[in-house]
Amino acid sequence: MTACFSQSLIRQLRYRRDLGLLFDPKSGVFHRLRNTVAAEMVELMFSGADDAAVIEQIVARYHVDPARVAADATALVDTLTTPASAPIEGRVPLLDIDKRFDTKLDFPLRLEIELTAVCNWACGFCYNVWKIGPDMTDTEVRRAVKVLPEKHIPTELAMSIIDECAERGCFVMRYSGGETLLHPDAMEIFEHGGRAGMYQVVFTNGHFITAERAARLAAANVRCVLVSIHGDRDTHNRLTGHPRAYDKAIAAMRSLQDAGINVVAEMTLVKGNLNGVLDVVRDVYSLGVREFGVMRYVPTGRHDDRYGIPVSVTMPLVERIDEVLRTECPGMTVAWPCAQKLCTSDTDSPIRSDDPTLGLRLSQLAGHCESGMVWGSVSYDGRLRNCPHSNTYFGSLREQPITQAWPALTDVVHAAVTTRPSCAGCAVADACRGGCHLPAFFTSPVATSLGIPSVGPR
Repeated sequence: MTACFSQSLIRQLRYRRDLGLLFDPKSGVFHRLRNTVAAEMVELMFSGADDAAVIEQIVARYHVDPARVAADATALVDTLTTPASAPIEGRVPLLDIDKRFDTKLDFPLRLEIELTAVCNWACGFCYNVWKIGPDMTDTEVRRAVKVLPEKHIPTELAMSIIDECAERGCFVMRYSGGETLLHPDAMEIFEHGGRAGMYQVVFTNGHFITAERAARLAAANVRCVLVSIHGDRDTHNRLTGHPRAYDKAIAAMRSLQDAGINVVAEMTLVKGNLNGVLDVVRDVYSLGVREFGVMRYVPTGRHDDRYGIPVSVTMPLVERIDEVLRTECPGMTVAWPCAQKLCTSDTDSPIRSDDPTLGLRLSQLAGHCESGMVWGSVSYDGRLRNCPHSNTYFGSLREQPITQAWPALTDVVHAAVTTRPSCAGCAVADACRGGCHLPAFFTSPVATSLGIPSVGPR
């Protein structure tokens, strides 16, 4: 019997044996293998068994008709490799996969690499200042970046990280900066990731996106690009300190969509753009963008009075956004990343299961931060941390592989996300876990026991 279904599965999907997960790097769709026989078939296929061997071993184990096994195996592979145009039981969207792991993973499912510390924008609310100094002025920060001995992650290091991820079952690579495309070898790194079979996501301000570069990104299996946009033309240009920032971002969204790449518009919510959120949602919707992210300004110690907004603005804005989505922007999805607390309160305020706002909260607020549990971040200088907002590191990947650095990181994070007593009785405590866990992370007793310095971002 010639190989057919086994090779078809292996060519199209990647397999995470320890989790029973299959992943399609083209569509970004996960499949959970809940059926025992299906899981055994997939395990045999990825262990090198051809069709005849798969059928033979399943027949011997379960004493069933070989023709039935062959038909079932063929149907299984057809289901798993069918394009994701319709819901299929067991298929899990990319954004939903992260919330479902409470046990410690031996290796992350996603990894973000910060390719560069350099940016052509001058956003005073950018978290990048954390790794330089929270008390520096904007001018001092720009000068400090200019004199950094290394402004970009070494290309060979980025590629070796991708290789380790491909080998160990990390399925998604995300790239950020600075401005990601200011890394001199950014495109070569993306193309290396594409050859390694990675689903790739790029964060950019859009300034350097052209139609030609968008096509090249698509060819490298960059399936999603997050484009920063923080207001209308005047507001966006003022906040970024660049007179062409808005037009460049809009042009980039068009070029990326024309190339078949999914675009997510990303907005950092600050005092200066709070009243313009709905207009930005409408503007990007008119371009064909159907995913929008709203991230409240995270205090950095610099300009907090200038940019910071209270958590109390969250729920009223969620309600206003919901109205716009229902009446003007059907099909648009809005999500609040970076672990916005589901109770939208400075103090822990448990929510009852019969709370009439619960459904609306869950429709936009993304839930707990899975950084350090399912994914991690590599800084531009090669050090591993749980997320890009953290300045506590767990070793340099110049000196050790992720395999060695990851266990200590995930131990600390799992200890830090233990539900607080003040959240007891909350109907969504597991989904929320108290919001951003960086404050607890920096004072974690596990971190102290490991000798991790408690250096917080505040």
